[in-house]
Amino acid sequence: MAVRETAGVDGETAVRHEGKSKPMEVTASRFLGPRMVIFAALLMNMSIGLTYGALGALMLAMETRFAATRSEVSLTIAFVVLTNSIVAPFVSTLARRFSLRAMMISGALLGGIGYLLLPFAHGPEQMLLVFAILIGPGGALMGATPAYILVTNWYVAGQGRALGIVNMPVMIMIVPLVVAAVLPTFGLEVVLRFLGVGFLAGVLPALFVIDRPEFVGQAAAGRDTQLPREIVESGAQVVPTAYLLRNGYFLLMTLGVGLIVGAGVAKTAHLVPLLTERGWSVSSAAVLLSISGGTGIAGSLLFGYLADRFNAGVTLALNAAIQAAVWIILLLPVGYPLLVLDAIIIGACGGGVVAAHGVLATRLFGPESFGKIVGVTGPMTIPFLFGMGPLAGILRDKTGNYGFAVSIFIAGFLIASISFLILALRERRKTAVWPG
Repeated sequence: MAVRETAGVDGETAVRHEGKSKPMEVTASRFLGPRMVIFAALLMNMSIGLTYGALGALMLAMETRFAATRSEVSLTIAFVVLTNSIVAPFVSTLARRFSLRAMMISGALLGGIGYLLLPFAHGPEQMLLVFAILIGPGGALMGATPAYILVTNWYVAGQGRALGIVNMPVMIMIVPLVVAAVLPTFGLEVVLRFLGVGFLAGVLPALFVIDRPEFVGQAAAGRDTQLPREIVESGAQVVPTAYLLRNGYFLLMTLGVGLIVGAGVAKTAHLVPLLTERGWSVSSAAVLLSISGGTGIAGSLLFGYLADRFNAGVTLALNAAIQAAVWIILLLPVGYPLLVLDAIIIGACGGGVVAAHGVLATRLFGPESFGKIVGVTGPMTIPFLFGMGPLAGILRDKTGNYGFAVSIFIAGFLIASISFLILALRERRKTAVWPG
């Protein structure tokens, strides 16, 4: 096995084995956790901003350029979501073999190459192929799951706040505005190249990612001592997938998260038609969606703090219960101020789910298992993410309005709240479900 030494962060010496970071022999001069949070937040935001954020503003232009139907173009986002769910289960395993840094760099390169090749595509089939094999996987490898694992590797105490910072959707708000501003002047092909360069720029922060504090002779925040090297390298404390799939606490947690997140996806898809059927304009509905996105930033920090400070299960139960109450507004003939209130609260609650879920998962199954939890949860929530939106459409077509669909989702929030309260009781024992 080839071994060589390279200069590390702040001048430390890192030992590398075939491209994978190994624990360093010296201690860094200061705790590098905050720096890793910044890198994770930046890469996470670049990933979602350059995919989800950009594609909504490019829909009509891509229809024309690739001679595609609206449904074909909408599949681009579906491929991004799907590849995230497919890649997620393998990330924690790949991280032990190749490192988070290598994955994030690979993701930046894949996404960048994909966008740079997209102007040369002919027809919707080639367009979708680029998203399926390059842009979608690139976003998954550079973005959410690796970023969350990186943060939980560095933080045991304060994990909710750190995840809250990482999950703030800043670029998903900025990128659509930039794309909409430059698209009429420069055209689609230039914008696609711009997005490709944006992805490639992710290589720079990814180069400075250090997978674990043990690799620079440090311990995670909230952990008294660094883990033994053999445990770090072998992943011996990671909960097995088979154990998760038969564990009632994990299944209950996945159910709760799926119901909350699935309802949020359904609302995003159907809010505009729901409100236009009530007599509101499309622009009025779009403003509400924008408000929800903005308040998601504050919600990510708020619920991350609450999960850190108090019981994470109770925090998530409160989140779900608040959403159940506020969704009632969508059943009533209310004025615009109440709809704005709905957008503010729902946006904040939706933005806070990931951070609080991360804290709950760590407390129930241990910090070393976080990557596995995220990876297994992804595929198991696909039915919620892809099913609840179409379900709302089917129920609307059957009944003539969205009333029954909204009522079903409110019931789902209540089920999620009860599920998290049960998990809160388990969390109070302060011992992990997985014995490690």
